[in-house]
Amino acid sequence: MIEVRDLHVAFPNKAGELEQAVNGISFTVADGEIVGIVGESGSGKTQTALALAGLSPRKAKVTGEILLDGRDLMPLTRDEIRKVQGKDVAMVFQEPMSSLNPTMRIGRQVEEVLAIHTKLTKTERRELALQALRDVELREVETVYRKYPHELSGGQRQRVMIASAIIGSPKLLIADEPTTALDVTIQAEILKLLSKLNREKGMSILFISHDLRVIRRLCGRALVMHHGHIMEQGPVEQIFRDPQDAYTKTLLASIPKRGC
Repeated sequence: MIEVRDLHVAFPNKAGELEQAVNGISFTVADGEIVGIVGESGSGKTQTALALAGLSPRKAKVTGEILLDGRDLMPLTRDEIRKVQGKDVAMVFQEPMSSLNPTMRIGRQVEEVLAIHTKLTKTERRELALQALRDVELREVETVYRKYPHELSGGQRQRVMIASAIIGSPKLLIADEPTTALDVTIQAEILKLLSKLNREKGMSILFISHDLRVIRRLCGRALVMHHGHIMEQGPVEQIFRDPQDAYTKTLLASIPKRGC
């Protein structure tokens, strides 16, 4: 169980004053649950995700509580949070080409979490990496293992990123706009894959998107963010059928209708 209490993320402006990117939000992600955060650019959803993953920029002032199975992650030092990253909380980013090392073969990158958090041998790490690549439904995994990122398609690179995230069996997988840069067909495949991993591995997923339709396809519950605040949260279908907040209604009204 992840529980976020009164989370604030602020950044200094040119005058040295703090401006709030995330303004006192609270929510939970239960074991095995898929929760979506939806909102426009600048709503604070990515800064929320980075705070949960312990990846906020150094200049950010982050306060509040982030509880993982009752343990508050906020007081942890940088070294202590590294022991959590990948092992308990893992993150998949929007653009894998900016996250994957272009000079390192895929296999070594997928194995990185195991190299940091385990004492497995090189052979054992390799076998687990190959299995992780199979788990994300990549073909010819032995070949993919030896390739560099630029030799793969966008969809393949995103699957590699997911493999790198799940290899450590994290309790929470944070996916920040992982399908935005993909075409519609590949996007559907990635959403189906995340749903399958959630069912089979039981990991919780926090899925970030600006697209309510994507949230509806994948998530059971959603948070609607605007200007750093949670405007509304609840079961996805309830939000679609009976939105309570004016901003949510505006987002729903902006969804293109079929035939338009």
